[in-house]
This record gives sequence, C-alpha cells and structure tokens, in this order.
Amino acid sequence: MMSGPHRNTTLRWTAAAVLPALVLVAFQAPWPWPFFSDDSFISLRYSDRLLHGFGLTWSNDPAGVPERVEGYSNLLWVVLTSGLGALGIELVTAARMLGGLCTALGLWWLAGAFRPDNAKGAAVAAVAPLLVASTQPVMIWTLAGLEGPLVFALLALGFKGLVRRYGDSERQATFSRATLLAAGLPFAAVCWTRPDGPLWVLMAGTGIAVMSWPKGLGPAVQRAFFFGLPALLAVTVQMAFRLSYYGDYVPNTAHVKAEFDAASIGPGFAFVKNAMFAMPGLSVAAAIGTVLMLLPKRTRTFTLVMLLPVLAWLAYLTAIGGDHFPGLRLLHGALVPMALLAALAIRTLRNQSMQLVAAIVVAIGASWWNVEVARNDPHSHAARAERWEWHDKVLGETLKVAFAGPQPRIAIDSAGALPYYSKLPAIDMLGLCDRTIATTPFRDWLNTVKPGTPKPPGHLRGNGDYVIKQQPDLIVFKSVLPVFVSGCEMEDDPRFLKNYRLVRIDLNQPDVLPPGHRVPLWVRTEGVVGIQRTAQQVVIPAYLFGSFELPGPYINRWQPPGTDQAANNRRAANGALAVQFWTGAPVTAQPDHDGALQLRLQQGGKATLPISLPTGTYRVRIEPENHGATLNVVAGGELRNDDITVATETTLTLELCAPNERPALLLRIVLHRTR
Repeated sequence: MMSGPHRNTTLRWTAAAVLPALVLVAFQAPWPWPFFSDDSFISLRYSDRLLHGFGLTWSNDPAGVPERVEGYSNLLWVVLTSGLGALGIELVTAARMLGGLCTALGLWWLAGAFRPDNAKGAAVAAVAPLLVASTQPVMIWTLAGLEGPLVFALLALGFKGLVRRYGDSERQATFSRATLLAAGLPFAAVCWTRPDGPLWVLMAGTGIAVMSWPKGLGPAVQRAFFFGLPALLAVTVQMAFRLSYYGDYVPNTAHVKAEFDAASIGPGFAFVKNAMFAMPGLSVAAAIGTVLMLLPKRTRTFTLVMLLPVLAWLAYLTAIGGDHFPGLRLLHGALVPMALLAALAIRTLRNQSMQLVAAIVVAIGASWWNVEVARNDPHSHAARAERWEWHDKVLGETLKVAFAGPQPRIAIDSAGALPYYSKLPAIDMLGLCDRTIATTPFRDWLNTVKPGTPKPPGHLRGNGDYVIKQQPDLIVFKSVLPVFVSGCEMEDDPRFLKNYRLVRIDLNQPDVLPPGHRVPLWVRTEGVVGIQRTAQQVVIPAYLFGSFELPGPYINRWQPPGTDQAANNRRAANGALAVQFWTGAPVTAQPDHDGALQLRLQQGGKATLPISLPTGTYRVRIEPENHGATLNVVAGGELRNDDITVATETTLTLELCAPNERPALLLRIVLHRTR
C-alpha cells in the first residue's frame, strides 16, 4: 500500500505520462467526423426502447408486442448508454461521450500500470498510451458509437492489475485469492461487453497457470480458476438472463456472423495481416518488446500472460474471416497487451539512460508512424466519407412524422439509423434482429453467384419468402433494387412484383443530402399506407401515382447470364425500365409543411396508376383543393363531371395531369361511391 505523499506523486507523474496521449486522441478522434456506424444505431434502438418501457427489444411483432431477440452483442455498452440517456442526454451524444470517456480512462490505466514517480518513469509510462492513441481503431472508433472503447478501457484496467501484481517476477508476485479475484473483475466486465470476451479471460488465465507451473499443477490450476471465477459468474448470470428473456444460448448476432468454415480463413488472415501493417509502429514495437521480454528468465513467463491473449485473438479474427467495418473495429482489445509488451520491454533495460532514450524514440517514432499510416489508409478515408447513416436519419425522421398514425411495418437491409429514427416496427432482412432469418440456412444459390460478387461476412443470411409473408408496408433496400439475400429472393416473387411499387422521395434536405438526391421506397399498394378501401370510398395516396412496378427480375440473385437469351434480354429490359424511371420520372414524393408525404408532379407532367374497382359510380375528390391538377381515366372506365363509372369490375388506369404553368402538389385522391 502506497503512502499518501507517494500516492500523490504517482498520480501527478501518471497525469504527466498520459497527457501526450490524451492530446493526440483529441487531435485524432474528430478526424473521421461525422462517422457513426449503422450498427451503433442498432444498439441505440435497444437503449431507446429500454428507456421507453419496451425492454431490451428491437421491435414489436405485428400484434404490437415487443419481440425478444438479442440483436446486440454489447450488453454492458447498451446499459451504460441507456444510463446516460436516463439523465436526459441524447443517445448519439451519449454514445460519443461514453466512447471518449472510455478511451481516456483506458489511456490513464495504461500509464498507471507503471506507477511512475519521476520523469524517467513517466517517460516509460507514456509509451503504451501513445502507442494506442496513435492507432487507427482509436482514431476511427472513439466517437463512432460502438463498444470498442469500453473493451479497450476494461482490458487496460485488467492488464494494469496483472502488470502491477505479477509483472516483475514469480518471486515478487502476489497470488492470493483476493488479488486474483480482483484482477479478474475487469475481464468479467469484458464478457458482458462482448460475447467473445471470455477468450481474453481464458488465455490470460492460461498465462497465469503457465507462470505458476513451477509451483505444481495444483497451484497453477487454482490460480487460473480464481482469476477466471468472476468471468465464469458473469457469463453464467448473462446466460441465465439470455435463456429466460430471449430463449437462446447465444446472441442472435452469433447465428448471423459466426461463419466458421475454411473459406473464412483466407480473408481472415488477410485482415489480420493488413491490420498489423495499418498500425506499424505498435506492431513493430510489440514484436521487439515480446522478444526482449522473453529473453530474461524473470519476465519470460509473465510475457505469456499478455502474448497468449493477443495470439488467440488474432487467430480468432482469422477464423471468423476478419471484419468488414473500416478502422479495424475488432482490434481494440489487442491494443492493450501489445502496447504493454512494448513498454515493459523498455523497463527491462538495465541502464536507466537507455530506458529514457528508448522510451522517447518509441513514443515519438512509433506513434508518428501509426498516425501517418492511419491518416493515409484508404479505409480511414472510407470511414470519413461515409454519410449514408445520416441520409437514413433524414428518411427515418420523415417516415416517423408522415406515418405516425398508421405505424406501418418497414422491412430494411440496414437495421440501424433508419429504424432508430423512424421508431416504426421493423423487419431486419439481414437477420441481426430477426431470429427466423438469422437461423435460416445459407442458400445454395450463393455458391453460384457471378465471380467477383462481394460476399461480406454477416450479410449472407436471408429469407425472402418469410419477409413477404410478413406483408411489410414499406421496404427499403440498400440500393434502389434488391441487393442482399432476402431482397434477391423477392425479386422474382409474384407477391412482391404484384403488390409493391417503387416511390421516389425527395427529402429536401440540401444541408445533409447531395443535390438531386432521391430516396427509394417500396410501398405495398394495399397496405396501411397504401390504398384504403371501405364500402363507400377508396382513398389513394397521391404518391402512388407515377410509381414504378418491377416487371420481373433484374439482378436475379446475381447469377451469371444463362443460355436462354430471351430471359437475358428480359432481365436487361427490366433493368433499363428501372433506370429510366429512377432517372427520368416527372414525379417525386416529398413532405409537406405538416410532414405528410405528398406527390410533386412537374408542370405539364403526367402520372398514372392502375387500380381495381368494383362496379359502380364514384365521385372524385382531389386533395388539397388548390392542387390545380386534373384526373383522367385512361382505360377501364368513363369519367364525366368528376364522376367515374365502372360498368364491370375491372382494373382502371387513372392519370393525373399537372398544369403547364406550375407543378402540382397532391396528397390523396378520394373516390366516394355514390351508387
């Protein structure tokens, strides 16, 4: 136990040691702004619904009951974000604040592992925080909304405890049960932060067992057990909660993303290799530090306490195929032991002058190397340029206001920002938040797609038949036309082709969206936001006029062209029609001053809509009254004096025409049956 004056001295020198890293993070972290991952919004939707009394759920089922599906993989992060939200902090801000705080705490704990009490000690203690602060994961993910900074902070606290208790030699180490249990607590919290967190505990515990092996098998097993006991209890508690609340043994995300097969190893190895090259200062310093730590007998076994977890984590990333996110998202945990290995190696140098020189050279040189590579990495620039989540925010807020009453169910490829801001009940077509899709076997046709077609890990689940049976009222694909498995399976489904029409939406947000940007929205024509029918009237949303009906498959599950040239020509024609509509249609939907979606028909433009009507006479009313447009019956009926007469039940083609002087803005067309 340190005395009061000594403790104060250590705190001052620790602050001096961590200050350069904090300054560097303050310089680096805002660089990718406003990057905020779409998966971060998935976590925020769980936090938001928890705060509003819906429990840890992502959506409601068709009956309005919250569906219990564990679509997050960061329980502690979700709970902590909810806690900040309960204080009145907006959740995106809360997630950014939490990321910044965790990064700062992690850097502080890294420096504190060395208990500096003078200038030389502070220089050595500054090495590990600077090596971490300069890396790409810290630059990209500190403010991006996911749990990486929390993993980093907890492992920094955990490895700090190990360095302080066992870092010098077996002879000086304290292996009491109390100290082992205390050392294991931060690692236990990692298990609540990520489902793969137990790997860190297992491998660090293995290192402790190896370190204790000279005392015999019994002490080695006992020490590893007491170190891992807090994590074992944490995992047991979470498993009990998961089984009772979600009815599953693993998070739903594991069903989607856990793709352990031989095909993943190649991409996974490439990911790990590129990750090491993307933070070269840390990688080289850690490699040299490992060698230097393995040479002296007194530090050799403790080196394994940090080296084994790093090697196991990199092997795990290789096995799962790496990670498709930019910025080395899953490397946060490995930063801690790698940086400590480099800094501890400097401390093993016998000459204090050599320690000081080595600390300065590594801290400045390796950190500069990391920053230089991180700032010029194309993946970093891809994160910095990523804006589509904020486009989804604008669309989500538009749909929230436009459809606040009917609460349509929306099916989406991107389960984050759009459902978070829309607050609408949703179907996740990639399966992260949907158990049925997550547990649907991989489709055989994925093995026959065109060579070169991307197959991103975690994006290969889908079930088009299931989605269509849910009858979502709105569908938003990642692109205008289907891209991923569920959508591709719907593209040639008659239920989709017959019942859904593509609407172009102009959100009129030039400060967020590029000029001329239009958003694709597929609308079920007879759903709660489509055509509404009663015995006395038919109400048609004006935005359905001029919408596009896909005649048949275009992408056709990304299959190579077949030998049937006529079918190939039809696919090409379908694609041409979609492009023609998207680039040249004279109609868009846009919010009016109250947020309702209205049709904007260019001056002199025309827009048609087929609609089935039973026999009878219908009085036409176009809203609002000052629309200036005219309605014609192109086929299937007769229009006289604002009355449509239908002689036999049929499908009519109605046509809206805008005046030549100005565009027409219309909300709905009401057909009131008079007889």
